[in-house]
Amino acid sequence: MEPRFTRGEYWLLENVVEDEFAIGALIMREPVFFFGKREWHGLTRASLVESLYRLLSSGLIYAKNEVDGFISTSEEIEHALNEPKSRGYAPFDTKKPTSYGLTEEGGAQWEAFATPDWQAYLKDGFHWPDGSKCGMWEVICADKQRLGSYYRSFCFHRQIEASLESMEWDYIAPWQATYWKQLEGAYRLRFYYQDKRDDENFERFSPPPLEYFHGILRILS
Repeated sequence: MEPRFTRGEYWLLENVVEDEFAIGALIMREPVFFFGKREWHGLTRASLVESLYRLLSSGLIYAKNEVDGFISTSEEIEHALNEPKSRGYAPFDTKKPTSYGLTEEGGAQWEAFATPDWQAYLKDGFHWPDGSKCGMWEVICADKQRLGSYYRSFCFHRQIEASLESMEWDYIAPWQATYWKQLEGAYRLRFYYQDKRDDENFERFSPPPLEYFHGILRILS
């Protein structure tokens, strides 16, 4: 039987599919900026506390902070909503606020409702090695063909030139796709690149836009 959630509860589950999120940021009035969404949960403060508490009590989410550890009461949720505002997603906060995330059961119930295709999920990131004039990009996806298509789109839309000599393919098994979801394995591509936006001779072609690949909720739902 498919799980039954209110619209607000499903929004709260969906919001933390990829990363934990600061509870205090849930009362922001700029959902596009803070959540990257056109619509927000639409809950009043009282309904937000009630929904978070129900999900906590049902074992579908957890909530924690560095001082108290895991929290579980409505009073503690109210306190978390009063914390200084943050950017929301835990990896970007210097002072970790009270955040919430999916439990294993919560992830399973979200999957039953959203019916995701994890083979299509793509995760990427970059860094600048010390002393290097080139950036390094890393892309991981269980579907090797999709990963290759993303690489071509990335080079075009970001207007970069990848160093073919630096390209490294490998296979990760298992792959921790998100903080709660582990897949059997996935392909990983790493390469160095240079910005070519000011190069008039940079060769251009027209692969799919990057938005086609990104956004777990667009890909998985």
